[in-house]
Amino acid sequence: MTGMREERRQQIIEAAITVFGNKGYHRAKIEEIAIKAEIGKSTIYEYFSGKKELFEEMIIFIVEDYVSQIEDVLNNTSGCREKLIAFAINYGNFINNHVGLAENTISASESTTVSFGVKKEIKRWKMQVFSTLEGIFQLGKSSGELRNDLDTNIAAVIAIGSINEYYGMQLLIKGMNPAKIDPTPIVDMLYKAIKK
Repeated sequence: MTGMREERRQQIIEAAITVFGNKGYHRAKIEEIAIKAEIGKSTIYEYFSGKKELFEEMIIFIVEDYVSQIEDVLNNTSGCREKLIAFAINYGNFINNHVGLAENTISASESTTVSFGVKKEIKRWKMQVFSTLEGIFQLGKSSGELRNDLDTNIAAVIAIGSINEYYGMQLLIKGMNPAKIDPTPIVDMLYKAIKK
């Protein structure tokens, strides 16, 4: 796609994130997305065949952006503990940015909205994030920062579960501002159990 066309497509997807996040898939209307994107309704159909395709492309956009951000953050930090903190902060920002979408759209009642192909891609991206986290632990073992007997797979499961629950508690239950959430205590608790 040309630069201008790609910018317009992204503008539509970003508007869709807001509208689907506020209304959910079934209540959201293409007209509302067009208004949010400040374009005509027919323009959306120049880029997407309909609401379902736009919704699926929006999910792909969100997940690809998230995975890219994780890679960028981890490439700019060193040491296992620092990488875990950076991972947790990025994860918390992702949760905060898309909590409305998760609550209103990607729920059990609307999971049939997403095609098998997109579900397969989401699973692949989840595995990529998990492998990245496992790689942090493997790097820590290789550098001598972490215990040699550490099972990196189990460590990754515990880390992602703990980080998820920690941010869920802080954001969704306590209503904290994500900028004020410090993941260091949860990372340090895990890190103390696995360091040499």
